[in-house]
Amino acid sequence: MEIRNERKKGLSYTEMARKHHIDPRTAKKYAESDSKPVYTLTAPKPSRLDPHKHLIDMWLEETPYSAVRIHEKLMERNRR
Repeated sequence: MEIRNERKKGLSYTEMARKHHIDPRTAKKYAESDSKPVYTLTAPKPSRLDPHKHLIDMWLEETPYSAVRIHEKLMERNRR
């Protein structure tokens, strides 16, 4: 809403972008839109470690391994 008001006052898209720390194209999109933008969260993406999390948890219960050591252990398992 503020961007739309600034555009009516005569500010350029570049000036608005600098003020709000956004891209000038985004400033233009917001200035020309009729409604307030709606933001939605996306679903979390699966991790490459998901299949190994139970194994990593077991290792961490045994000993507080470093991330490097856990990576080495995973690489050893994949070589077999």
